[in-house]
Amino acid sequence: MDLLAYWSLKERPFEATWDTRFFYQSRHHDEALNRLCFLVGEQSMNMGMLTGEVGCGKTLTRAVFAQRLDPLRFHVVTQENSGFSFKELLGSVLRLFDGQPLKPRESKLILYDRLRQAAERIRAENRHLVLIFDEAQEMTPASLNELKLLTNFNGEGQSILTIILLGQPELRELVAGLPAINQRISLRFHLTGLNQDEAASYFHHRLLIAGHPTGDLMTPEAAERAFQASHGVPRELNRIAKLALEFAWLKEYSQVNLPAVEAVIRDLERHQNLPVA
Repeated sequence: MDLLAYWSLKERPFEATWDTRFFYQSRHHDEALNRLCFLVGEQSMNMGMLTGEVGCGKTLTRAVFAQRLDPLRFHVVTQENSGFSFKELLGSVLRLFDGQPLKPRESKLILYDRLRQAAERIRAENRHLVLIFDEAQEMTPASLNELKLLTNFNGEGQSILTIILLGQPELRELVAGLPAINQRISLRFHLTGLNQDEAASYFHHRLLIAGHPTGDLMTPEAAERAFQASHGVPRELNRIAKLALEFAWLKEYSQVNLPAVEAVIRDLERHQNLPVA
């Protein structure tokens, strides 16, 4: 009997994917979504910033946020990787608009004007342009500083786009050293890991989404130990749970219990892939 059949699952519950069905809306993730929705709903706040520790779910939160925006009111463009020059970022964003590659002889000014015209077309449709730059901590200070040029786009005195920066904690330090950008960020939020109760609910939620009839596959002791070892970071919770699910299957346990989780944690610590709790 394979793993899915053994655990009465329809799919694997702890894979490293951006599947928004598996999104667990903790208190912090709920607040992040509410702030982002408020930011773009106002359509006058220029820029926002969402930061978080590695593995805390920034990208999945971003995907859920974009999915929730009404396409009749918003046009969302997401730059997945932002470690490029400002000109390259402009070209990449424009390519996401129209599929046209960057022409070698197009100057930064031409690209800037093309993006302004695209934003104006979207505004003429009574929609608001939302530009999301993920992994923004990889931007050079020069590229990040030049983003202020885009906040000058306006129509009849109103901003016609909102920029959202997503990144790891060092993005906050980068922005703090650039007053022209720092002053334009009207809203910011920092994501942290889950607490112990949320971690248990997180396992339950993902197991239910994956098809388990009750979601009660991991014992409370196992969930608590996984939380302690992961510090509540969702990516680490997934890694521990995925391996513990397979270990318990091979051992033919009736649940994912504490011995299964302990075995996985010891192995990860031995190979120095997980901080010792």
